[in-house]
Amino acid sequence: MRSPDRPLDALLAPVRAGRLELRNRIVMPAHTTNFAVDGLFSERHLAYHRARAEGGVGLIITEGMRVHPTSLGRANTVSAFDDRVIGSLADLVGVVHAGGAKLAAQLLHVGRQAGGHNVLTAAWGASALPWSSTAATPHRMTTDEIAEVVAAFGAAAARVAAAGVDAVEVHLGHGHLLQQFLSPATNHRDDAYGGSPARRLRLAREVVEAVLGALPGSMPVVLRVSADEFLDGGLDLERMLTATELLVRDYRFDVLHVSHSAYVGTVSVATQMADMSFPPMPFRHLPRAFKEAFPDLAVLAVGRVDDLDNAAELVADGSADLVALARPHIALPTLVATRTDPSAPPARECIACNQGCAGRLELGLGISCVVNPEVGLEREWAALREAARRAPDLRVLVVGGGPAGLEAASAAASAGHRVTLVEGGPELGGALRLAARLPVRGRFGLFVDQLAASARHLGVDIRLGVRADAALLARGWDHVVFATGAGEPDEPGSDYPTVPVGRAIDEPGRTGRHVVLVDEDGTTTALALADHLLDGDRRVTLVTDRAALSWRVPVYSRPALLDRLRGRGFSAVLMRAPAGMEGDSMILTDPLSGRAQQVEGVSAVVFLRPRAANSGPPAPDGVPTTTVGDAYAPRTALEAAFEGRLAGLAAARTDEVRTAAAALRGRL
Repeated sequence: MRSPDRPLDALLAPVRAGRLELRNRIVMPAHTTNFAVDGLFSERHLAYHRARAEGGVGLIITEGMRVHPTSLGRANTVSAFDDRVIGSLADLVGVVHAGGAKLAAQLLHVGRQAGGHNVLTAAWGASALPWSSTAATPHRMTTDEIAEVVAAFGAAAARVAAAGVDAVEVHLGHGHLLQQFLSPATNHRDDAYGGSPARRLRLAREVVEAVLGALPGSMPVVLRVSADEFLDGGLDLERMLTATELLVRDYRFDVLHVSHSAYVGTVSVATQMADMSFPPMPFRHLPRAFKEAFPDLAVLAVGRVDDLDNAAELVADGSADLVALARPHIALPTLVATRTDPSAPPARECIACNQGCAGRLELGLGISCVVNPEVGLEREWAALREAARRAPDLRVLVVGGGPAGLEAASAAASAGHRVTLVEGGPELGGALRLAARLPVRGRFGLFVDQLAASARHLGVDIRLGVRADAALLARGWDHVVFATGAGEPDEPGSDYPTVPVGRAIDEPGRTGRHVVLVDEDGTTTALALADHLLDGDRRVTLVTDRAALSWRVPVYSRPALLDRLRGRGFSAVLMRAPAGMEGDSMILTDPLSGRAQQVEGVSAVVFLRPRAANSGPPAPDGVPTTTVGDAYAPRTALEAAFEGRLAGLAAARTDEVRTAAAALRGRL
């Protein structure tokens, strides 16, 4: 039986938040999934939310439902401006209620973020100000268009109420349309909707009135705000407290959902989904300030709350009444149930890497998760797991102890196979162990530890310091999974004072006073290594032949990482390729003109280049094999974990397993 834990007990006890009664204080907040089909909730949504409702959460808030066609952006987001949404939302209500949770519907208009240079109609905004220096300029809304959006909020509220939701959340944060009107940084109007704070608040008032007027009088209402935009000239905490006080005075809300940030091309956007370069709960002062200002209202806190212990701390110290955990629920659907069940397997916690959630959203794809490869494909993975469990038991050898190998071993063991994993090195984790030695990438170490704990819990025989030679491979295995990772590419010419990546991480003091990072890979590694090397008076120059800096890093992470480097002796040179050394000067050339320039006083050069796959030794004839992760093609931990789990469950290769695996691959 679980030992007494008073903070956790308080977190998990039933609670009344205004007119909203919940089984506990845990909330899964709105987060875009890109699972919609033709603007409606899909079967993927139902399976995704079923898992989290059954996992013990108290309240689920739908992803933002667009109230007007100018807010849609893509067909894989959910529209609330079409009557057809009522049926699909009602189905979701039924699924969530069956799991014991409540469901709130979030209504929003994203404003200027909806458009782009690839969209035929312009986005609508408070003023003709793009959200970033490379974004399309939005259309400054007319008063007739403003009235149209206000009416759309009311009509959307009537639709979601008809679907049977338990509450409605109005989104007045994150730099979306209502906040664009409210903020002096984005509202440069001089009419009835701009200028003074009262006029900038007018649209929010009209929307709230339209929503309340369309809802049954007993329907709980949540107001989501950004307590601080973290933007020069924008909304700070004092301004938001004042604006919220005016709304709370005149309208009834049951919960204040206190977030932060604005969707702008600065570090502000990176605070919204703060990655592992931030500490846990970095913005906890914001909900606390709202709780102090509005003691009679329930306050919902959000923002890099990593686990239930963090959440319990926020409730215990009076910072919040409810706590929202989005990415932790993506990573672990049974977040509550796992913690309260002493027989539950080791937990898989969110590591705040932003690869499968934010990174895939940026590409217009459905979300996934490094920690949980089954996100968005819960039904297909369940079918494959059941097929694998009905297959004959096998003796499976997994070669390699990185994320792909550990996932493969755990998956095969969960299907009842007898699994041995061999790793030639002294520790598990593969390339992630190296990444975890960088201060801003440390939570990758947590992921490796959790992978190892899962494998051992499932009975995998793990052998370190053992290489897969011909003798080992010939021991009668039924299936061999090669997860042998990737190696570093050949170093460039010897005239460079080259330092390998691993040595630069482990011995930064031996790199000298001025390190040049030549980035040909575009991942987080370059920025994380620069942060690590910038100590004392050391300088770091990042050189890339691309037109963009760290082009593979999600927008929700890159600005924060760059902000860490600002003012610390870091500089970047784009569109330049290394062409050799002259003494301690590195020669760079412009790939377009061929002109040369020098970077002087170079003490060390670190090349960050795409790695080469290690295919592993050949298996004996007749033994089925699968190659996964970087050994198949060098990519990231996201793909490695996915392929590893798939290979482990599909090891038996019966007709049923093949069919289930094919169905899963067909949804990718």
